[in-house]
Amino acid sequence: MKKRIWSVFLSVALSLSLAVPASAAYRDVPAGHWAADDIRYVTERGLFNGTGPDTFGPSTKMSRAMLATVLYRYAGSPAVNEAVPYVDVTAGAWYMPGVIWAYQNGVFPSVNLSRTLLYPEENVRRAEFCVMLYNFAKALDKANADPAAVERTPFTDMEWDRFSMSGFGPIYNEAEEAMLGWAWPMGIMEGTSATTINPLGTITRAEVAAMLARFDRNVLGGTEPTAPTPPDPGLDPSPVPTDNGHTTTDGKPLTEENVRAAIVALKELYPDGTVYPTPYCSSNPLYRPYGNCDACAGWAMLCSDAAFGTLPWRRQTDPVWSDIRVGDLIEYDTSSSGHVVVVVDKMDEYIKVTESGTHNKALWGGQYFKWWLEEQPGYALRTRYPE
Repeated sequence: MKKRIWSVFLSVALSLSLAVPASAAYRDVPAGHWAADDIRYVTERGLFNGTGPDTFGPSTKMSRAMLATVLYRYAGSPAVNEAVPYVDVTAGAWYMPGVIWAYQNGVFPSVNLSRTLLYPEENVRRAEFCVMLYNFAKALDKANADPAAVERTPFTDMEWDRFSMSGFGPIYNEAEEAMLGWAWPMGIMEGTSATTINPLGTITRAEVAAMLARFDRNVLGGTEPTAPTPPDPGLDPSPVPTDNGHTTTDGKPLTEENVRAAIVALKELYPDGTVYPTPYCSSNPLYRPYGNCDACAGWAMLCSDAAFGTLPWRRQTDPVWSDIRVGDLIEYDTSSSGHVVVVVDKMDEYIKVTESGTHNKALWGGQYFKWWLEEQPGYALRTRYPE
């Protein structure tokens, strides 16, 4: 399998080297952008397309399906003919060949190879993509890790506890080897500061472009530019904003369906009754709804950030039932303090929610009736949908 991948890759590289050089200019990548040179490098060589004729979408988050497809096409899009290995990957989906290829060749982290759920639309963290790129290099017999580099790393945010509390404990050992023993010493992944590498930050198109460019130069020896090709919407999907002009955290149009999917995806990390990481304060201080980052407030902000990113909140007292949407926070006063829940679905007479129980445990499947909520003191709505 490794020889087949490598031979296909070499043939693609050869065809690229015979093409006419081209230049890439995107109106959303100014000359001073930190990744401008790397973005130009990967697009001129056909390693990574833009999102349109003159846009690249550098800040767009990338999902597991997108990244599998990027690496699959980087490898030459070899034929795949086995069944889809995941129950949540629909047969015929645009990303299905890339997913099958990544599974067959062990590109995904081991936790994704050992279960039947992939969560293809979930945003990928920097650590996970580094593992995928490292596994890709191993499939090409081009991975030379330096175990000693792990010991001399200057980064202080690669602790096991950080991964475990965020639900990424299963990939910790692979991430440590891939990031600190390979990508960092090879100059493929750089730190986000002198002492941090942000392993659990979601990865953007600009970061992927930078890592692919460095991988291509530092590991594979570089390829020659190729002639530009017309943009293919199915190659590197980009968000197509709805009329509100915004997208969810994972780059999809800001609709209730996509908000629901982003929140429900957390159930894989924090199943019913499990403890979620506390305290959790929203990464966006703008109109942060709660000073307390523990208990129900922490869980509500975590769920909301997973769907809405950094959009600001608006508060509405005594909300009209028709104003409530999936992803909104519903709060009311209790005898001791107050409680807040996250709307996962809304019916004519009740809402289904996720909320925090005692001892910071995530709970799924709660149900609150319209008549009961409207009788509670302090009944209010916090939303992040644009007006």
